[in-house]
Amino acid sequence: MTTTTTRFATHPLVRAVALAGAPLLMLGSVTAQAQSNTELEELRERIQVLESHVSTAPEARDDNPYLLREGKGMKIGDTTITFGGFIKADVIFGSNGNGISNGYSIALPRTLAKAANEGESDWKTGFSIRESRISIGTKTEDVGGHDWTTYIEMDFNTAEDAPGNEVVTNGYNARVRQAFGSWNGWDFGQTYTTFTDLSALPEILNQGKQAAFIYARQPMLRYNMSAPGGKLMVALENPEDGFGSESYGDQSYPDLVARYQTRGNYGFYSVAALLRYLEDDAAEDTKAAGAVSLSARIPTFGRDDLRLQYSYGALGRYMGLFTYPDVDRAEQAAGKVEPLNTYGVTAAYRHFWNSAWRSNLSVSHTEIVDDLDFSPAGTLSYFDSSTSVHVNLLWAAHENLALGLEYAYWDFGEIAGSGSQQYEQVMASAKLAF
Repeated sequence: MTTTTTRFATHPLVRAVALAGAPLLMLGSVTAQAQSNTELEELRERIQVLESHVSTAPEARDDNPYLLREGKGMKIGDTTITFGGFIKADVIFGSNGNGISNGYSIALPRTLAKAANEGESDWKTGFSIRESRISIGTKTEDVGGHDWTTYIEMDFNTAEDAPGNEVVTNGYNARVRQAFGSWNGWDFGQTYTTFTDLSALPEILNQGKQAAFIYARQPMLRYNMSAPGGKLMVALENPEDGFGSESYGDQSYPDLVARYQTRGNYGFYSVAALLRYLEDDAAEDTKAAGAVSLSARIPTFGRDDLRLQYSYGALGRYMGLFTYPDVDRAEQAAGKVEPLNTYGVTAAYRHFWNSAWRSNLSVSHTEIVDDLDFSPAGTLSYFDSSTSVHVNLLWAAHENLALGLEYAYWDFGEIAGSGSQQYEQVMASAKLAF
């Protein structure tokens, strides 16, 4: 992930000192005049050096505040190393018999849909620290004329098939979230997909777990370049299709992703496109598929903002933490690869009550566009649409300490009819950053 720079005009005070001092230096004898000219020349050189230091400033990293922190860290030679992350303690109350497991599957949409479909009505309680993170960032100056930065980030939200031990030790393995390097416009490694813009990500306690937001991380090779009015990113990213832990086969071509973004006083805006090839080794069939996504973060009143995202196409694993499979499973059972087209829309408003208190309201909805046959081999056998609503109240007790309470409501539309099933969740969190 690269750091962009913004050019500033020469500081007015610097120019004023130079202009005011020049006439004074010209007064005196011829010898003094020659000496003053030399001094003036030295002053100009100093001004140029000063301008080179004050004329650039890094762009704010609103989408990932845990990257290398400018001016902080431990410097060894030409490399500065910084450490960051947070401890996040959650208490979750879930309806329909879900919420008690201190596991990775908590609040995955397809898991909540299954809990809602089972029709239980008792509420369960679970505690978790598994979203806690630790990160290390480095910055090395003048590597082939450019800064070289690296970033690695880990948490403890291990896979569903590694649930850990809640009986005595509550021990969980660490896992890699991000690990990448950036140099001269290139990003190498694993980070958030180019298909999304995290500046539009709603601020909810159960991060990323909404019906329709594009939220995926994967290995990639990406190039970032300036474009009229903004920035253009083009990437080759890791291909995959399937559902859950099920894979349909190895892919022949990487996913091709492009995103254009512009940021200014009127907000952050981006448009992204995705081209992917879906394959099934057993059926020996391959289909090309695509998707588009539009995102915005718009300032409104004071520090408030509105965040929007709309996506359409063969979204599959890219949307809503893999709410839907990448292909129609009924067609797959018949030996065909047929991309499953869906759409998703997310809108969130963040309001600051004062400098310490703020609230977020997020509404997210997704539906399968294609007609489905309800059968055991169907898509999920129990829902073809989902809607999530999150509302929270957050208190910034300190710049490194945030406490929050959040209510979430989910509605899942049944494939077989016009009915739906519901799921509710209450979550309290304490987040201590370092």
